[in-house]
Amino acid sequence: MKSILMLLSILAAGPLWAQANRDNAVIQFNQGSVPGSDGLQQSIIGLEAYREVMETGKYLIGPGDVFLVYVSGMTGPYISEVLAEGGLFVPKVGAIAIGGLRLAAARKKVIARFREIVKVGEIDFELSRPRRFPVPVVGSVTNPGVKSATGVERISQILAKAGGLNASASSRNIRLIKTSQLDPGQKLEIERQIAAGYLGDLQDLSVARADLELYGVTGESHYNPFVEDGDIILVLPQIGQMGALGAVQRPDFYEFVPGDRLSDLLLLSLGPAPNYDATNVLLFRYEQDNITRKSHRVEIVAALAGEADANILLHPDDWLNVRAIPGFHADSQVRVVGEVQYPGYYVVGQKGVRLRVIIEQAGGFTENASLAEGRVVRQKFVSGEQGVDPEFERLRYVPVPDRTELDDQYFIMKSREKPGQLSIDLVELFKKGNEEHNILLLPGDVIAVPTLQQTVTVSGAVVRPGAVNFKEVYTVWDYIDRSGGLGWRASRDVLVIKALSGEKKRAKNVSQIQPGDRIWVREEPERDYWTIFTQSMGVVGQVATVVLLFVSITK
Repeated sequence: MKSILMLLSILAAGPLWAQANRDNAVIQFNQGSVPGSDGLQQSIIGLEAYREVMETGKYLIGPGDVFLVYVSGMTGPYISEVLAEGGLFVPKVGAIAIGGLRLAAARKKVIARFREIVKVGEIDFELSRPRRFPVPVVGSVTNPGVKSATGVERISQILAKAGGLNASASSRNIRLIKTSQLDPGQKLEIERQIAAGYLGDLQDLSVARADLELYGVTGESHYNPFVEDGDIILVLPQIGQMGALGAVQRPDFYEFVPGDRLSDLLLLSLGPAPNYDATNVLLFRYEQDNITRKSHRVEIVAALAGEADANILLHPDDWLNVRAIPGFHADSQVRVVGEVQYPGYYVVGQKGVRLRVIIEQAGGFTENASLAEGRVVRQKFVSGEQGVDPEFERLRYVPVPDRTELDDQYFIMKSREKPGQLSIDLVELFKKGNEEHNILLLPGDVIAVPTLQQTVTVSGAVVRPGAVNFKEVYTVWDYIDRSGGLGWRASRDVLVIKALSGEKKRAKNVSQIQPGDRIWVREEPERDYWTIFTQSMGVVGQVATVVLLFVSITK
């Protein structure tokens, strides 16, 4: 309500705006002066503003604009400022009324007046410093009010001075009311509509619409125009949304503005994606009861081509559902990494190719390939297409003391699983010729062949923990001996962690150490023998007391 009252008061004040912010009230006639030497702030004019506002002559002149006037026979230009009543002093001519004219029209008027009076000589003038003028910003902004602006600033720049848009504000239906072009009747009509809270017919008046979303997509200036003296920026709330889903470049929900057409929604979503099916595009729309929703086929190719019948008007909550071509550029490759001659991607097609064929295409294994550790991973299982195991997820949050033995076994089993890893043995296939392991590879599979590890790691309570060169004849204790032997408090219960499975086994149950295995010599826990002794004596005393009590009772 405060914003509406502010707008009404601004409309009523109309002509007083011209004198709201005069930068300099004195006309300067210092011959040969340098523009900006008076210490006033200079306006920054970008190339885009220059081309659209200055070069085209569309700039609207008003009190406070500073010009350089060049007259034949003078040693330098005069600096002249447009007066409060719109006059510009021109040497040898006097004041010429150019306030309220466009730059192009003012140039013609000044030249014609000069030739009419002086007869001989030439005159030229150019805008040296654009004036600053007040622009009221009302509606759904953080800090509404009157903001200082120049004719080379866009609506978005003025909104930034107002603290930006509120969360519910429209970024596509921002109105720029041009009061300088309104007659009294039109002003009264705008006041009436604003007071009634109905702004549907504003587009019939001298009101421009800014669309910052489309400006961000296209960069076209008419979506984010430059402001002029006498403009009012009115930020309206959003009134609805529309969706562009499926095979579009930027699927999302976008703000709906009355008058939006199918082509506008496609422009916001950056158009259809390369995989879209032009024959299978649906528009979901609510019927007049606002409850029933139906789908309608639309022709987006025709709409983008500008055909009026296909470029239909949209309604709030319309959803454009662009279907994708089934199987468009589907994955048709596997990847080979590690110790092969030519690692990389290989085409297998949708029907798949045998493992042996892909390894042959990759040039075979290198000398450092560890076939025993080679694996094939089916990526679609890793990416979660199988879904989440609800039982495993439940057990993750169950305290260990509250689990049953079956729960513990299930949790351990799931923890050791390697998602997507297929059960194959490259040694069986390539060394022993067992074709049962020559599996059919599918698109997305990854073949990993690690580097052969020629060491076994010995960790824990040994003298020199570290890696020991692998020898096929070495036992667990041979590796421990080469690590300096057992350390102080070393446990004889040694564990072996297998490289392939990660399984922990007691050393006495391991018949063969493989490259990459880890031997873990654990430490015996520290014991407080005095505490053990005192606790033991206490237990003996309690037992003796019970025995004596029993003997006494039985007697």
